[in-house]
Parts: sequence; structure tokens; C-alpha cells
Amino acid sequence: MHEKQQEEENEVEALKEVGDIENHPSYRFIPKGYHEWKQEGYYLICRSCELEHAVWIGKDYLLTGIKEDGKPIIKKRSELFKRNSQSI
Repeated sequence: MHEKQQEEENEVEALKEVGDIENHPSYRFIPKGYHEWKQEGYYLICRSCELEHAVWIGKDYLLTGIKEDGKPIIKKRSELFKRNSQSI
């Protein structure tokens, strides 16, 4: 019984070491300054960084471009379609 208790204590200690990612992360992701955004559904997705990451923008917005500094340009769908219907 003593061996089982010792094994459990060792497992708990190992989990504490692994689970302490706030103070001792084994990996740190620092995104680069420029992102190549693409819209997929309701998300803007950047696959140009080391780790793929995304931002939810919802159904009311569309990606219309990317600024020189890598920030996305998003516009409301209603504004875009309102302008297009007025020019027809």
C-alpha cells in the first residue's frame, strides 16, 4: 500500500511540473508583426505565423483587405451591399 501511495505522490508532482505553464512554459508563441489574413466563414485566419490563429468576426463583417502593417480591414456587410446596390 505504501508503494501505491508513493506512486500517486510522484504522479501528482509530475503533473504539477507539467501543469505550471503560466510560470514555466515549455513553449512561447510570439506572433510576427505581419499577418496574412484570410476569411473563412465567420473567422479571420492567419496561417502565415508559426502557429495558426484566428479571430471570430461574426456574420455581419467581411474582410476587404489587409493594411501594410498586417492588420485586417473589415467592413460591415450592410454598408458594402448598400453602396453596391446604389451604384446599379
